Amino acid sequence: MQLQRLIIYRNLLNDKVIRQMQELEDMSSSPSHASRENCFYDICSELIRYSEKQQMDGDVWKNYLLGLLANDENIFSLAGERSAEVSPGLYQLALRDMEIILEAYHWDWLALVKPMARDTPWFSGFEPGNAKPAPNHYQQSLKRLKQIIGTVADAEQMTRQLAQFYARAGCGLMNQYLAFRWEDGLVGIENPDPVRLQDLVGYQHQKKIIIANTEAFLAGGKANNILLYGEKGTGKSSSVKALLNEYAGRGLRMIELSKQQLMDFRSVQRSIEGRNRYFIIFIDDLSFEDFEVDYKYIKAAIEGSLEIKAENVLLYVTSNRRNLIRENWSERAVNDVHGFDSRQEKLSFADRFGLTITYPSPDQEHFLEIVETLAGRDGITMPVEELRQRALRWERNHHGRSGRSAVQFIASLNANL
Repeated sequence: MQLQRLIIYRNLLNDKVIRQMQELEDMSSSPSHASRENCFYDICSELIRYSEKQQMDGDVWKNYLLGLLANDENIFSLAGERSAEVSPGLYQLALRDMEIILEAYHWDWLALVKPMARDTPWFSGFEPGNAKPAPNHYQQSLKRLKQIIGTVADAEQMTRQLAQFYARAGCGLMNQYLAFRWEDGLVGIENPDPVRLQDLVGYQHQKKIIIANTEAFLAGGKANNILLYGEKGTGKSSSVKALLNEYAGRGLRMIELSKQQLMDFRSVQRSIEGRNRYFIIFIDDLSFEDFEVDYKYIKAAIEGSLEIKAENVLLYVTSNRRNLIRENWSERAVNDVHGFDSRQEKLSFADRFGLTITYPSPDQEHFLEIVETLAGRDGITMPVEELRQRALRWERNHHGRSGRSAVQFIASLNANL
């Protein structure tokens, strides 16, 4: 292999398995058979682990190398993510690297380790166990890439296909994950909430507004930041999280922030500048006491800053308060000279959201409708009148009427409580 000659994809040389592969190649003339054997089986362990984790069958070395190509964030993959048509000069550099990578992709490195490789028929025909019913986003992405690369005839085709893959699926973190949290940088969430819009019963008008705004955003049109407020358990957070599962295929990604991370809001925005994806920054259950001023970190960032507002970023916030910030009667006192100014500053934060969507607690009939729908989905065959009576007893004795309470009631029936 000539991987040490890479330029654009030079990050590959930092990978543990790639380093071990090069060491194994260097040991081909080594008299120490034991050293070569240890290195070989260390590599085998990593390759099998990767193919098993990603549920990829076939050649474990090719699977691993494809994963490195999909995950590498370099000037070519990032340019490809923005547009499949990259500049001629950059394309030629990538083509040069791809000739080296394609040679490594088809390299028969098992020939180096005979006779140790005699007990490894699984190497080119690996079959993962514990297959999941449906592969996750990243596993699907890798399988598509494997199908694409399996049809290329030369390095030029591979370069062109990779550029198109990056444009469609993204590269690096944007390809690996749909959802992120912030820990002084983006950290991918392995298993985001799988809730779908069709799972949410009721609140059709609210969902219609959120969907229309999000679809306008994904179409490159004008869209608003959204504040969803209302009673607990009414489905505000689920409505936002369901958007990710609905529109990830159209380039939507979601970043979760806590109230304590508001000071990092601008850093979050800068970390996704230039990424050809659409981002919803999601802050759940946001509210402030009258003495808290952290809201000022994002107030200007939403609107009112000299810095240009990113066109591929929206803010969706849920709260139990319409005005987000607690307001005291003392601020309305006649002898408070600047009371009006204090109130206006706090109210202006909520006004930064172009859309405010209310989620009221369901009335009794709406609550029972939710219960009946959920019971039907779970195959509960209890007579309707008995179901309704038990649901009303549940809401009186537990958490009141809400979608969450209805879900908990159905769970209790499934558990025969």
